[in-house]
Amino acid sequence: MKRFMALLTASLLVTSMTVSAAESPSTSVVVKQKTKVIIIQGPSEAVEASGTQPSYAGEGFANASDAQAAAQRGLNAGEYYNNAVSSAPGVPNAMPVGQGGRILINGVPSNLTTTLSRVNSAVAGSAQSLAATLGGRLLNVVGVKFPAANFNAATVNFYVKGLPDGTRIAARQYVNGQWIEVDVVESRTDHVVLILKGNGPVAFIALP
Repeated sequence: MKRFMALLTASLLVTSMTVSAAESPSTSVVVKQKTKVIIIQGPSEAVEASGTQPSYAGEGFANASDAQAAAQRGLNAGEYYNNAVSSAPGVPNAMPVGQGGRILINGVPSNLTTTLSRVNSAVAGSAQSLAATLGGRLLNVVGVKFPAANFNAATVNFYVKGLPDGTRIAARQYVNGQWIEVDVVESRTDHVVLILKGNGPVAFIALP
């Protein structure tokens, strides 16, 4: 009888251990839980990778708005921030042209500045032909736009980098499909002063 009770007790202990083992988390479950932790870490790594330098910053612009405004005028960052145009399509050895403000409106000093832009190849080609007709050399041709202001004549001092003193300059402005003669007030080292009456591309031509 004692032997039977001992065997019965041993059998109950084995059964209890089996049930307890079934209720405890298995090794495979623990592995799955660790795998989930690794997967959760993925998005944080992706966020770090996305924190790269914006494309406009690599091009020299302070923000995306400036980059878009420059693109509309056909300018790079250096040209945009200096209000200058360094070249024109198909114009060899073009002289950079800039404008720094202090325009005379109807003879009165102002704080206005013209906005410069790069012209397209059709306008540049037309200016090249014009220069050849005048027997001169096209230095550059740039788009010129005035801010909203009522005036009859604006005296504008353009910076023309590399222009030698004493160079004879002829200037023409493209208005309604025609090149109109522009009064040249002064031509000196690195500067050409013109009297303009409105918006439109301006061609700077060096005469012999």
